[in-house]
Amino acid sequence: MPKMSPVHSSDPNNNRHVHHDNSACTEQNNIEAKWRKSGTNNWPLCHHCKTLNDEGK
Repeated sequence: MPKMSPVHSSDPNNNRHVHHDNSACTEQNNIEAKWRKSGTNNWPLCHHCKTLNDEGK
């Protein structure tokens, strides 16, 4: 599974308050570099990341 250190988006227009920990997640791949922040920000794991993690991908 392509685990990575958790990241989240700090984009003020992003209303999805989740963090990501799977490099195969297309949602985390779409976070622009200027908005990408390390850590979870105490937000829940992205549903897509969780699905990929559960499937071992």
